[in-house]
Amino acid sequence: MIVNVNGIEKNVPPGRKLRDVLQNEPYVEGSMIAISRSGEKVQSETDEYEIVTKRGSFNIRLNGTVFADKWKALKDVLIGTGIRWKTNKILAIGSFPSDLAVDRERHDYQRYDCFLSLGGFDNRSTYMMIARIDHTAGYGTNDGIFGKVTKGRHLLELIEEEDPILAINPVVLDTVETNSFATNDLSQPLEDGMFIETYVHVQLNKNSPVGCEQFLVVAEKGVMTITDKTSTYSANSSRLNVSLVKEETAVRDDDVVTVRNDGAGAGRIYFYHARRQLSPNHTIIGKIINGAELMRLAPKGSNVTIRSTPQRIMTIGMTQKDAALFLESLGIKQSRTGLVDDHSIVVEQEPELTMEIAEEVETLGRQKELIAVWEINEQEAPRTALYLRKLSGLDYKKVGTLKVFFTFPGMPMITFEGNISQASSLLPEATFGELSKRGEIGVTNMSRPGRGTIGIRLEPSDEFGPTGEERPSTNLAGVMVSDLETFLKDLRDGDLVYIREVETGDEIAEHKLENQKIDEEEFNFVTHKPPAGPFV
Repeated sequence: MIVNVNGIEKNVPPGRKLRDVLQNEPYVEGSMIAISRSGEKVQSETDEYEIVTKRGSFNIRLNGTVFADKWKALKDVLIGTGIRWKTNKILAIGSFPSDLAVDRERHDYQRYDCFLSLGGFDNRSTYMMIARIDHTAGYGTNDGIFGKVTKGRHLLELIEEEDPILAINPVVLDTVETNSFATNDLSQPLEDGMFIETYVHVQLNKNSPVGCEQFLVVAEKGVMTITDKTSTYSANSSRLNVSLVKEETAVRDDDVVTVRNDGAGAGRIYFYHARRQLSPNHTIIGKIINGAELMRLAPKGSNVTIRSTPQRIMTIGMTQKDAALFLESLGIKQSRTGLVDDHSIVVEQEPELTMEIAEEVETLGRQKELIAVWEINEQEAPRTALYLRKLSGLDYKKVGTLKVFFTFPGMPMITFEGNISQASSLLPEATFGELSKRGEIGVTNMSRPGRGTIGIRLEPSDEFGPTGEERPSTNLAGVMVSDLETFLKDLRDGDLVYIREVETGDEIAEHKLENQKIDEEEFNFVTHKPPAGPFV
């Protein structure tokens, strides 16, 4: 029997299961697969119509009244007519003849109501009108209301007098026969003629490099969770409230992929199943070229395997040698700076954005021992962990950066610059215990003017945390597990430091113990007092 897998026909013996056709196909175990038995899409009209003008399109939803039936009968006459006049109350389109009855009463209209009216109480001069504000008036024929503008409302401000109506299109709903479904059950029996999609493939848009990088970060592990689902789109909200810029915008057609670039939910990635108007808050980052049916069918909360062209090009955290091999496999030249030996660690790359890389990438190397290794306290302080990762860049690369705010020989702590705005909602969580130990990492929470400041404790204290704040104002962010003395050597205010998170296989347990070692003979819990002056 013949089955089609990701666009390729395969000859499969009878009785085989879904798992038997997955070899060499992009697929992450547990994610959804779309299966369609031979069927066709069915289009059905809705009660919405798209009104096309040279300024763009807006949609009207009919209300099912007798006036809606009248408008449907007259809509073809409207094509080619222009915007006759525009006031602060209404926008009038026409005129054209009708058989509407005359009514001289006044009626109430709400903003965006669409209604029919008679010029001079003469049905030979009939107009389609759109209310721009709530008001009461008499327009010659009962209330005449047949619907409401539901999409593209901003165009009502852009349309000018004499602008013509270019087309009126019914909005259709694409449906697929019920023999299409999504499953992650690999024991599903195969049938002749089945169409199977194991993954979603996105062709990225070179005109939106920042938005594309957001997508690449979210999709880096090759799988994406559908966190939001409507009839219009599927979306992922796993990495929100990131700083993006406005890039290419356009009408959001079927299979277009966007990222929200501003406002609530900035960073959310959308996969569209139905056409929607241009929005300045949605950056066009790509288009689905395989797996559109899978994305449409995958339910909320499920995972889908995802691939992109190009793939993410990120060398930070690799050795210079591994970075060279990776780039070479993509046909990209490496230019080494900093420490250039094979075993040094790449801490920066230029360009950093995948879509801005052409033929060459510059990789800055640094000695592995000079990269601080932190164990972040995510379980007890999730908000603080998120703040720390976003501020340092650890949420999208393996080696992050922080700038030294203040350090001085003999100080009991070292502090790093934070972000007051990002920390404005950093609630207190997971403060230090009876003692703030050497090597502990803390962040000043929103209760203090210095909110967002990051610090490492260099001397134990039973009163003050890693940023010099008292217990209620300190969120314990983690602990330094690499050698603290090596990290501190020759460090000055304003220096950029590199950090990474602890990984399986790191042989650094002895440094963690050494950093937190306390000589109880020198540290008396009863008599110990902080030194005089501002350094606590």
